[in-house]
Amino acid sequence: MYHLKSMPEKTALITGGLGFIGGNIAQKLVPLGVKVTIYDACLDPYGWNFANIREIKDKVEFVKGDTRDFELLKKHVVGKEFIFDCAAQVSHTLSIKDPFLDVDINCRGALNVLEAVRQRNDKAKIIYAGTRGELGRLEKTPADEMHPTNPVDMNGINKLAAEKYNLLYYRLYGIKTTSLRINNTYGPRGQMKHDDYGIVNWFVRQALLGEEIVIHGEGQQTRDFNYVEDVVDAMVLAAQSDKSNGEFFLLGSGRETKFIDMLQLIIKTTGSPSTIRKIPRPKERESIEIGNFLVSFDKIKRTLGWRPATSLEEGIERTVGFYRQRLQEYL
Repeated sequence: MYHLKSMPEKTALITGGLGFIGGNIAQKLVPLGVKVTIYDACLDPYGWNFANIREIKDKVEFVKGDTRDFELLKKHVVGKEFIFDCAAQVSHTLSIKDPFLDVDINCRGALNVLEAVRQRNDKAKIIYAGTRGELGRLEKTPADEMHPTNPVDMNGINKLAAEKYNLLYYRLYGIKTTSLRINNTYGPRGQMKHDDYGIVNWFVRQALLGEEIVIHGEGQQTRDFNYVEDVVDAMVLAAQSDKSNGEFFLLGSGRETKFIDMLQLIIKTTGSPSTIRKIPRPKERESIEIGNFLVSFDKIKRTLGWRPATSLEEGIERTVGFYRQRLQEYL
């Protein structure tokens, strides 16, 4: 099993640091001794929330900034040993409705991070938050890093391009970069204001409120779910090891779960009176549905020693426990 080392006096910048992944990274780094700067544009509807850093707000620096603001970004990469690049447009449906916005944030923003580091701080290491959407529909399961990349939407294409920029900067300029293709992630501090992404957290919200839960289709498609703390551990582990330089990794759970089974587990765990109503999948969602999904995490296990530590049952229980206490901060 892996072990995260303490990092006293190390410095880190987290773009998108008020979001789900970024906020949890900050929560992990501060106890390890890292001096954290949170850089976030506070754009809706992307899940930024000051509640995500409530416990550590006096121990971090906050900068309201957009990765598309190159001049501001250049100022704040200076002196940082690690850059966790989590700023992104993450909605699959919005990426189709407004493709230029997706390109602007996911490609231009990521390039700005790379160029800012190259120009002002070329010793820093960048850990890029990629996505399983870079793969698209799977030709085989479990998919590994050799699987073809055929994204089904603009978001997947642009995140794949950004990953390739990161790996190219390693080859061209020696900038230490790594990309982790993050899977379907759930857990504390995830947004639950809408169902456009972060569907597990959305269902937890509805179950806790006792609302009717609507799903598209029969829910027989499968997914590969990761608890957010496991994902954050993988990103910090990648930051701590030179073995990750110039590499990309898939994150997975090793377990294929039917969508409907995940939902029923949430209802059972919450003890909710919520009922399930099935409706046909809307056209805009049907066109980007990926079907069954399962990936292998063998590469990151071999290279860094990472493996998921949290079962779906335990993760859902911990997620429900968090929101029972703090639901009002996320509604």
